[in-house]
Amino acid sequence: MAVALVLASALSACTPASLWTWGRGASGQLGTGTTTNAVTPAQAGGATWSALSAGQDHSCGIRSDQTIWCWGYNDDGQLGDGTTQNRLAPVQVGAATWKAVSAGRAHTCAIRTSGSLWCWGYNGSSQLGDGTTFGRPSPVQVGSASWKSVAAASSHTCAIRADDTLWCWGADSSGQVGDGGGGDKDTPVQVGSSTWASTSTGGSATCAIRSDGTLWCWGYNADGVLGDGTTTTRTSPVQVGSSVWGQVSVGEDHTCGLRGDGAAACWGTNASGQVGDGSTTNQLSPVQIGTPTWKRIVAGGSHSCAVTSTDGLLCWGAGASGQVGDGTATDQLLPVAAGTGTWKGLVAGSRHTCAIRSDSVRACWGENGTSQLGDGTTTDRLTPLAIGATAANWSAVGAGDAHACGVAFDDSSLWCWGANDYGQVGDGTVTQRTSPVQVDASPFKSVTAGDLHSCAIRNNTALSCWGNNTYGQLGDGTTNPVATPTNIGLTTWKAVSAGGLFTCGIVVNDTLRCWGLNAFGQLGDGTTTDRILPNPVGSATWKAVDAGDSHACAVRSDDTLWCWGFNGNGQLGDGSTNAHLSPVQVGTATWKAVDAGGNHTCAIRTDDTLWCWGSGVSGQLGVGSTVDKLTPAQVGTATWKSVSTGADHTCAVRAAGTLWCWGKNADGQLGRGSTTPSTAPVQVGTLTTWKSVVAGSNQSYGLLS
Repeated sequence: MAVALVLASALSACTPASLWTWGRGASGQLGTGTTTNAVTPAQAGGATWSALSAGQDHSCGIRSDQTIWCWGYNDDGQLGDGTTQNRLAPVQVGAATWKAVSAGRAHTCAIRTSGSLWCWGYNGSSQLGDGTTFGRPSPVQVGSASWKSVAAASSHTCAIRADDTLWCWGADSSGQVGDGGGGDKDTPVQVGSSTWASTSTGGSATCAIRSDGTLWCWGYNADGVLGDGTTTTRTSPVQVGSSVWGQVSVGEDHTCGLRGDGAAACWGTNASGQVGDGSTTNQLSPVQIGTPTWKRIVAGGSHSCAVTSTDGLLCWGAGASGQVGDGTATDQLLPVAAGTGTWKGLVAGSRHTCAIRSDSVRACWGENGTSQLGDGTTTDRLTPLAIGATAANWSAVGAGDAHACGVAFDDSSLWCWGANDYGQVGDGTVTQRTSPVQVDASPFKSVTAGDLHSCAIRNNTALSCWGNNTYGQLGDGTTNPVATPTNIGLTTWKAVSAGGLFTCGIVVNDTLRCWGLNAFGQLGDGTTTDRILPNPVGSATWKAVDAGDSHACAVRSDDTLWCWGFNGNGQLGDGSTNAHLSPVQVGTATWKAVDAGGNHTCAIRTDDTLWCWGSGVSGQLGVGSTVDKLTPAQVGTATWKSVSTGADHTCAVRAAGTLWCWGKNADGQLGRGSTTPSTAPVQVGTLTTWKSVVAGSNQSYGLLS
């Protein structure tokens, strides 16, 4: 069976109450602002909430003002905020008002106050119901009907319309859609002709209570999750006993429900004691749990919880992540008290639990390692995201290994953010910055970021550098680090590029100078001697230069292209893997722009075609293979206006204004909404207003017109 899903019924509208969570928090799904597991209920946030739903690694809730908020894991856009960024705290989903929400394994569905149904997130099995298999990071409407309740599972969804008919869609490999089988359904299909009161979906199973109170289940049944006394998979609804039922909740491989008299019963897989009968024996039919009268019950991944008639909270089953909430990480075969106080409602995720306490507020939610994206978090981003309060007003941006800098458009002030161990942010400290901080109020016109240092040219053409200076890469005549911008002699500069541990720049008379580490000849002066001051590179004149990790390339005034330094992967483009201590020409073509990356190089010819060479191990050359190229290889047949190379990926803007990336994608640096790599260019979104792009070590930045 496929990995666990999660689900418990979402809370119906009720009096606003505080929210508390416990269990696994690795993705921030507890909403406490951390990624730490909690073995006892912990409060998070201060808003008041009326509804709540827990998915596998994310949760969603409706606040008392009817706005919907989600938090936790977001790799597939299941938080609905238009991104695939994990969130440690709740983020609002659009501006609409809502009345019901249900979080599945990697997708979410919700009903607006108008009665329209909307879904978002992963859609590989058509679980969003919009007729496609395209993932959606923002809500997309499901048909035009009016709906009253919805239940999202691992890869299918079911919902009840305003006329009380039941409809399901998505994966149907085990009959979980309930229409008799026949393959996945990409839009809602009706389940029978009866009317229904409620429904709940689990891993690959569905249960629902008819208007007459009878309980019916269908789908995967190897462990007895359907409760019909068999292990036979059902493609259409089968009745569970003859009792009248008030609630049902389908977990991963077990189900729990409340009978009309308030008695609780569970059935299905019981390896962790999730059935709550004191054993670990699977149960094929409902078995009663304890003797209290219960108000609400939910089935999670491998645990269950219920609220008693006196508003006490009890849980049982798997407790390794603290999801039972009893202060231990131990499985419990019988119900045990979870926390103290009185409770109004709860939901169970795969390995976490959330509940609303009687006194109001809420909780439940859980990467950007060193904040190098500058978005105020440490969460990875898989799609382009505007950065900082002045996001729409940057005129230039530079990306280093784990930090970045930008020049504000309005006043040309300089701002940096991210890792700051060596003062590379330039704010006079070594404190990591999760949001842009102003470095200097005087006007700048360009900025560049190296591995551990930064440089920028002021409007008066003076050059300033700061950060790590172990090899003299700041060019101030010392090897001392500097935590604020420090002017570098030769006060008239036209261009600068910070590389791995060295820097190159073009002064006003078009001559080229480099300084810093020179172990591989990356300074281009014919030696391997480090330089702590700007040192001339030959006597030619130049119009563009770019410093890579251990090599550099530049375009001369006659538009010829030259490279030098380390060449183990052919990144110098001269047909060899021999290092060169002085510039060597790359072919005989004419060029207008070049960008040197980790171990590869890309450049745009004067006819606007794009060419790449060097290491191709991650597909960063964009030629459809992972083979190194020792001479330039053309990337497609399009025309391009800018290109930027990262450590193992490349991004470029076409002449038409569309943005494309390719290569390694483990951190989402390709912006394609996933972590899937590509050996050929893939378009980033559909915008045609991209002006330029900068590829950092494992992230990307783009400027829109």
